[in-house]
Amino acid sequence: MNNKIENFKAERDQYKNIVSRPIDAIRAKLEINERTAKGYAIVWGSKNDYGEIVLKGATQNSLNMRGVNTASGNPILVLNQHRQSEPLFRPTVLQEDDYGLYFEGEIVSGVSYANDVVNLKNAGVLRQLSYGFNYIWDKTEYDATLDAYILKEINLGEISLVTFSSDPNAQLRSFNEFQETSFLNTFSQEQIEELQNILRLRTAKQNPDKEEGKSNVTLF
Repeated sequence: MNNKIENFKAERDQYKNIVSRPIDAIRAKLEINERTAKGYAIVWGSKNDYGEIVLKGATQNSLNMRGVNTASGNPILVLNQHRQSEPLFRPTVLQEDDYGLYFEGEIVSGVSYANDVVNLKNAGVLRQLSYGFNYIWDKTEYDATLDAYILKEINLGEISLVTFSSDPNAQLRSFNEFQETSFLNTFSQEQIEELQNILRLRTAKQNPDKEEGKSNVTLF
């Protein structure tokens, strides 16, 4: 049992910020009308593709510290695609019930990316939810009968509206690939191009005999 948890922890600890696989709109009961969004970011007892089951009560300490009406300077927000630079709203309702973690809120207006989100949801593109969190390892157990990691408590960071392919084969992407995509989505195209230029210049300085400006570094 301990080895299962240790291996699980070693795999997850590769990533600074863990994100869940998206929950489909049916299970999440996601509704977006005009600029209002509501649904379930987490469904209790539902085993995900990483073999995790989140139990009711797992987010309550996070809600108490950084939920609705708390004075925390780091509140739980709803983001676009896990991008910290693109907050959509601070939930007006964020609570646990018997089904899962429920939220409601109004997507901000007057911001270009938020308006794009509204247009995308109207087109039926943004129809799934995900959430960013950190494990609390002394509250994590392995259940051999269920062959699942039971998360009794997590440190919830954010909830995100996300795009996910309707191709069922694409939804079988590995944890690593999904994490990499989520990480890259935190940067704009301009920031990625700037990073590429920096890496090219650094490579040129380290390898002056090579043709200037060329690099074997590939970010995609």
